[in-house]
Amino acid sequence: MALTIASLNVRGLRDNIKRREVFNWLRAKKFSIYMLQEVHSTENTNHVWSAEWGYQTIFSTYKSNKVGVCILFNNNFNLQIEKLFIDPSGRFIICDIKANEKCLTLANIYAPNEDDQAFFLDFFEHLTDFECDDVIVGGDFNLVLDTEKDKKGGLAKTHQNSVKIIQEFSEKLDLVDVWRVLHPETSRYTWRQRHPKVRCRLDFFLISQSAVNITSLADIVPGYKTDQSMNTLSLLLHSNPRGPGFWKLNTSFLTEIDYVNQIKRTIQETRDEYEDDDSVNPSLLWEMVKLKVREKSLHYSKIKKKQTNQREKELEQTIAKLEDDLDNRYANDPQLSNLEEQLNKKKLELENIIESRTKGAILRSKTKRCNEGEKNTKYFLNLEKRHFKQGTISQVKINDNEFVTSDEKILSECELFYKNLYTSKHKASNDHDTTVFFFRAWKRQCPS
Repeated sequence: MALTIASLNVRGLRDNIKRREVFNWLRAKKFSIYMLQEVHSTENTNHVWSAEWGYQTIFSTYKSNKVGVCILFNNNFNLQIEKLFIDPSGRFIICDIKANEKCLTLANIYAPNEDDQAFFLDFFEHLTDFECDDVIVGGDFNLVLDTEKDKKGGLAKTHQNSVKIIQEFSEKLDLVDVWRVLHPETSRYTWRQRHPKVRCRLDFFLISQSAVNITSLADIVPGYKTDQSMNTLSLLLHSNPRGPGFWKLNTSFLTEIDYVNQIKRTIQETRDEYEDDDSVNPSLLWEMVKLKVREKSLHYSKIKKKQTNQREKELEQTIAKLEDDLDNRYANDPQLSNLEEQLNKKKLELENIIESRTKGAILRSKTKRCNEGEKNTKYFLNLEKRHFKQGTISQVKINDNEFVTSDEKILSECELFYKNLYTSKHKASNDHDTTVFFFRAWKRQCPS
């Protein structure tokens, strides 16, 4: 399993509509952990926003609706929070977590936009109180570590005193800028200013040197409704595969003429197929119609989802390319306005896809009404809320002090249990190869 982490400065989530769309956009990314900065939350909004996200959350807020950071956890991995510190000024969160038997110290940081040594000293002093060997610090540091590679335009300077503190503690804790390690000569940026034209990589991950070996990916991708890009990180961890779950009809398809016409044809074709079959009574015919409609709906849903996902991926790649192109042009370039117009159009199309997905989520949650800006209520805040527990067996206890966690050993123990359970105690039974059943199921979950 890969533990995937995303970090993004969202530039405020006080607006109800923006927050719902951002949450839905993040869910669709299917990362394990989301570290958000500048969320503008307060103590009064924490429980409301937590319910709206639907899964486990941690908030660090201030007395006003400024600053604020949060960590949003997905339910696609086993999680235990062992230790926690929340900064009362709303600037950082540090926690020890246990994810699929792997222990990590996770920190989300939103640094002041000034050379504040005291802030970084306070942060790293708290960080050293945590005990996990592997440390992951992500967020908006509001500075660059290398003015030559991580900044373009403007003055070639950064918050030198703060950078010095970061470098000192990084050496003590054996932390490295993982994106720079994996992309030693590449120039990419997470924040852009058009006038005057300045680009900086203000957002990054500092991780333990030991964790670099299990890092399969570190990337910078477009954000959503923010002027900053999202940092992503993928760490390889062991986990059991999860099944597909139960299929549910997306009722928004009922508003699409193409889908409705396909279902009408399917019903008519099923009736024609069994019309002259005397063995098929009306009740059985009705069951066959439902079966065929379900098959057609599944097929339609898969094709539509694939097309939408592909278009979303293409738009994100185009946006990233346009942003890089804009970064490399001068302010008086005649093509600048045309490129900015293209960029705005692509961002608008991407936002429309996210908005459409949000509406679909509302329909699937059986929400009967949703007025823009209406007060958040429990039924809507728990939109598409799912169980925290995974639907797979992550470990099996085989005696008082011994557990097995690997896929093959879990399946072997299950096979042994049921073989003993159903073996006759009075006479020898036929030796059926139950291994075929268990390991075929495993291979369906883990295609080569």
